[in-house]
Amino acid sequence: MWPLSKYVRYFCLAFLTLVTACEINYYDDLDDDRINCEEQCEYGVYYYNSYSIETISLQALKNQIRVEAPKPYEATGKFYFYNDLLFVNEPQQGLHVLDVSDPSNIQKIKFIRLPGNIEISIRNDKMYADLFSAVVTIDISNLANDSIEVEGTNTGIFEYDTYQEAWKYLEDHNPRNDRPKQLEYEEISAIEGLGETVFISGIRYNGVRCVCDYWIMYEDGGMLNAEVASDAGGAGNQTGTGGSLARFKVIDDYLYTLNNQAIKIFRFDDSGALQNWSTVQVDWGIETLYRLEDLLFIGSMSGMYIYDLEDPGNPLFISEYEHFRACDPVVAEGDFAYVTLRNTNQWCAGDVNQLQIIDVTDLRSPTLLSVYNMNAPYGLAVRGDRVLVCDASSGLKIIDVSDKTRPTVAGFVGNIDARDIILIGNIAYVVTTNGVLIYDVMDIDNPRPIGQQVF
Repeated sequence: MWPLSKYVRYFCLAFLTLVTACEINYYDDLDDDRINCEEQCEYGVYYYNSYSIETISLQALKNQIRVEAPKPYEATGKFYFYNDLLFVNEPQQGLHVLDVSDPSNIQKIKFIRLPGNIEISIRNDKMYADLFSAVVTIDISNLANDSIEVEGTNTGIFEYDTYQEAWKYLEDHNPRNDRPKQLEYEEISAIEGLGETVFISGIRYNGVRCVCDYWIMYEDGGMLNAEVASDAGGAGNQTGTGGSLARFKVIDDYLYTLNNQAIKIFRFDDSGALQNWSTVQVDWGIETLYRLEDLLFIGSMSGMYIYDLEDPGNPLFISEYEHFRACDPVVAEGDFAYVTLRNTNQWCAGDVNQLQIIDVTDLRSPTLLSVYNMNAPYGLAVRGDRVLVCDASSGLKIIDVSDKTRPTVAGFVGNIDARDIILIGNIAYVVTTNGVLIYDVMDIDNPRPIGQQVF
């Protein structure tokens, strides 16, 4: 993400009204070009490396969705278990498909090319996946024969940060000078449908340009405006299980998805297609979903929200539990919720890394019972009086919570960078920065490794 000064900087440039620009080739006769530019600018000149964006249509992206041969991992994201298959996301690229029917012999069998993807959920052989700001419905009933079919698209569901997406490409380009990098925002704002039916696919370098420096001033090499300083689907439906970091969840006849501040709810029709149902505003920074019977727990950067799911098509707010700002998945069992807080990047900007145990006996008044300090906790799972926490480079920690006021470590798996976990029966699937590990957790304090698929 950009620091605030960059947002301010580019906002200022985007809305300058008294600007004269001229393109300069930095390696040709710069002196003459500088003279020409300076003659037009009464208050000085600002020089920058200019970039335009290249785009691709939503239809062209959907045409790329296909089954391919298995490929090496480049990065691991979220994951999802369905019918003895593990779908491991490679952020923005697609899904590695692993056959885990024999946990001791994991087979990487396919790769589903799915650009712009982070999240999935599956119901009755229909996969629901984000594609940047859209949600696509994909029939995977014939996946075994390397055939899938895109059946539907819902557009404009999630926020699409144009400038953040463009900056990802910008960061990788290294011009042969020390001028600051700058997108041409006027060009970007003129692109119709950007973020809904058209998406950024790359950048084009335009060379060095200049603008008249009337409204802006320099500070530390940048610019500031001078004015600104339980987890299952409904009965009869076949669904899978996601990790605790999931933002998609099948709940009975509905698909729940999270954007940054609201629950976007879709209803399945008889064919499995998504029908827009409702939007429930929650708050900024919501991140994860977890269902416990008729309750929905939502983790956010600032707290935990509890909703009543008696009518899944109309979730009702019950209460909010506030905590320090941090990245926050949540799981629950019985009368207790378990939240991990992490501050490992600038979005998770608090100063805590811990597991919190919260009493939700009174759903309208959640109460903090205890805290256990961690290294950098990500995903987690709960079974009885044990909570399994993926504590990044500190491994997988098994926390004894039989005394909710005094949690202790009962077991530990080291030498892994654990990020999320799916617990099904006596099998734990753990995604790491280096692949997927499978453990037998019949003796939950002493997980026994039985399979792995690593880079």
